[in-house]
Formats: sequence, C-alpha cells, structure tokens
Amino acid sequence: MVREREAGTLEQLLMSPASTSEIIIAKVTPLFLLLCLMMFLALGVLKLAFGVPFHGNVLLLLAGGALCILSGISIGTVVSTFSKSAQQAQLTTFFVNPPISSLSGALNPVEAMPKWLQPFTVVNPVHHFATIARGSTLKGSGFMDLWPNFFGLLMITLVLGSLSVWRFRKQLS
Repeated sequence: MVREREAGTLEQLLMSPASTSEIIIAKVTPLFLLLCLMMFLALGVLKLAFGVPFHGNVLLLLAGGALCILSGISIGTVVSTFSKSAQQAQLTTFFVNPPISSLSGALNPVEAMPKWLQPFTVVNPVHHFATIARGSTLKGSGFMDLWPNFFGLLMITLVLGSLSVWRFRKQLS
C-alpha cells in the first residue's frame, strides 16, 4: 500500500470501480496464499523430517495457522496505513515484531514473564496460535478446548482489518 502511494499508482486503483475493501483484499490475497503454502511446507517438514506426532486434528491446526497469518497481515496493513513511506513502515515493524515474538509464549512460558506483561499476551496473535499448535499437535485438544484462542485470533484479525480499511478510506478523503 505504501509503495503504491509512493509510486503514484494508488490513484489509478482508486479510479477503478473496485471498493476500498476489494482493493485491500486484492493486495492481501497473494501474500495470504503464499504464507499458507509455506505453512503446509513447514507442517510437512515437521511430520516427515522430524517425526513430530499429530495427536489432534490437523485441520484445526491449519485453521489456526490461517487465522494467525491473516492477523499478521492485518498488523502489516495497519502499520502501512500509519506510515508515510516504505522505509518508515519497515522501521516501524522493527519495533512491532520483536515484542510480538518475545511476548508470545512460544519460546518461554507466559507464567515466566513479569506479571505486568502477562495481560498483553491476550492481544498477541502468535500467543493464540502457539496455544492452538501445542494443543492440537501435542495434547490432542479439540475445538471446544481451543475456542478461546480461535476467538482471540478472529477478533484481532477483524479489529485490525477493519482499522486498516477505515484508515485507508480516511487517507483517500
């Protein structure tokens, strides 16, 4: 989005009969499909090369992964709507991504974090996906056990996606 604005091709997109939401979906879809392909490849490597057992439903893991990818893309689109240039967007992600990964609970338990940081994991999509991945692969948990994490991922995705569409429309007017 930022590069479109910098190159001056954003105005051409706006002249098309497509709505703002359709433009954003068209920009996001190829990235989403590529990341889903990478997720399938990573799961194949986990199963075939490392022999990681899947005690739960693989479709549940794939659905959680797809939601996590969408929420990550939503974070990127929100950052791009607040950035004036591609360089500013890239620098902003340097301040956004490290806290997301370190506060996810994927590498160290949430309980080991300081008490004041633990509530921030609720708005971290990687935390929800890590819980879904552990639950569905190692513990054999079903949807009834993991629905709060799916709900959290869905809410993060909807809020950030709506915010990016709203910000994009606001920039155009």
